[in-house]
Amino acid sequence: MKKIIKENSKKTKEDIKLTKNTRIFLYTLGVILCLISLILLFINIRPHTETEEVVVNSYNITTGASYRVHLKENNVFEEEFLEEGRVYPSAITDFINIDFKSELAVTNDLSISGDYIIQAVLEGYQTGKDEEKVPVYEKIYPIVEGRVMESVTSSASINESLSIDRAEYRNYAQEIENALGGETGKDFYVELSGKYIVDGEEKTFSYRIDIPINNDKFYEIRKAEPGTNSGDIKESNLVNVIPTFSSYAIFILLIFVSAGILVFVRFFTSNMEGKELEQKKLSELMRKYGSRMVCIENLPDISQKSEIRVKSIIDLIELADEIREPVLYIEGEKELPKDGKIYILSKDYIYFFESNV
Repeated sequence: MKKIIKENSKKTKEDIKLTKNTRIFLYTLGVILCLISLILLFINIRPHTETEEVVVNSYNITTGASYRVHLKENNVFEEEFLEEGRVYPSAITDFINIDFKSELAVTNDLSISGDYIIQAVLEGYQTGKDEEKVPVYEKIYPIVEGRVMESVTSSASINESLSIDRAEYRNYAQEIENALGGETGKDFYVELSGKYIVDGEEKTFSYRIDIPINNDKFYEIRKAEPGTNSGDIKESNLVNVIPTFSSYAIFILLIFVSAGILVFVRFFTSNMEGKELEQKKLSELMRKYGSRMVCIENLPDISQKSEIRVKSIIDLIELADEIREPVLYIEGEKELPKDGKIYILSKDYIYFFESNV
């Protein structure tokens, strides 16, 4: 009986050919990436403490004002005051009643204190280029100063009422202009400003009403919407943090990637040697300097010329520029210089560069 022995033919594994420098670079990259990933994984996988800012309270400050304009005795209006938002006749109005109000509210009881001032501000100016106001003088007249007494509470408020006589401040402006020797444009406003101290933190506020003091027959008073200032009061605490997988998963992935690079280089690549390495170097050389070379079919008779080997292709290119001769090569395998040689022919010499592995 015949025995048929089947021999399994072994296929020789073909490694990927890389230059020695490329393999060293990949080895180095893999090792460095692995070490960095291990260090970062060790740092991020351990439980640790972190400083966390926690909102412990919230505050809101609202500041505004209301006003009424007092009427002199007249036969036009029956009431004693004109309310906000009207056009006021200078001839039959004198002083303006203003009620300033500022309120602070916090979510939870805290230590609250503060201080404030109400002052009248008179500003003189000249109009410059582009209708821009150029300051000439500023005069401040304090009217009321006050304090918010410290207490542990969830709210605080400021309420101040005062009367402003437009004529009084018009006279002040006239005295200043007399001293200056000329008339200026004038802005006049009354402003409440100050600060609340909330659990040791300062929270400022301000609000103003603009009142014309010129000699126009009619005038309007300008005031803005109530000013607001709100925010959170935070506290820093140390908290224990147990890392989640998502916080260090990237480092595990990088370890696998670096290990993959090392395995790939070790078992699936080998050093490029001999002819392959020479052709690779020639390919790189032609990619860089091929545009400076001329391909010829064969060399003329050079038996009477002395051969001079040039150390590098750069030296050969520079020499060609200096002696004004072309760089030549004979096409060999894969359209590369035959035998790795590149030439310059001169009258008495043949200069050549030979690519060696």
